[in-house]
Amino acid sequence: MNRDLTAVVTGSTSGIGKAVADMLEGRGITVIRADRSVADLRDIAGITEAYGKIAKTHRPAILVNAAGCAYYGLHSNLTPQQIKEMCDVNLTSPLIITNLLLPSIREQRGFIINISSVSAVNVNTHGAAYGATKAGIDSFGRSLWAEVRKHGVKVVNIRPDMTRTELYRNADFEASPDEGAALDPEDIARAVADVLDMKEGSVITEMTITPQIMRIKKKENP
Repeated sequence: MNRDLTAVVTGSTSGIGKAVADMLEGRGITVIRADRSVADLRDIAGITEAYGKIAKTHRPAILVNAAGCAYYGLHSNLTPQQIKEMCDVNLTSPLIITNLLLPSIREQRGFIINISSVSAVNVNTHGAAYGATKAGIDSFGRSLWAEVRKHGVKVVNIRPDMTRTELYRNADFEASPDEGAALDPEDIARAVADVLDMKEGSVITEMTITPQIMRIKKKENP
């Protein structure tokens, strides 16, 4: 693919977002690392202003919605603020950012890549609200693909399973350090690279990535 492009990657300060941004830069693609210094994803007005400017001044061809937020536990134990934050970060902000950048991406027949989760298609005991937000982004990606494919835009949902990131900082468990028990962020970045490398006219629209052995580790002091 043409390397003379600009990409926007949300959640790029750590984890999957950082790994994807690093990979894209390694390919010579200009990357806007969209973290909280750009806009707080819980602030609709801030998102609208910041990404509206990015659309006009940088004309991105690639958007990777990689930012994520998760709170775990029985749904009755979550706070309304925690539920709202997951909806804002995992669903509302990607929809708004995609809306703002889509004209530029459409002009360049570019890519919208949503980092979803296997939680989008699983039953999620102790993670019902988080799974619901990911199911929403999955549904959005599938419907958007049907809407924009005639314009040459590629829309992809990537669903990682347990990955060694800070997503579990609010949980009483984390990914096991055992080999093969969890994914690394670089595994997801390689999947994004595979999506970009498909020949013109062929599109990977959905991808699930899972470790060979899925194992969690209980935190000693959650």
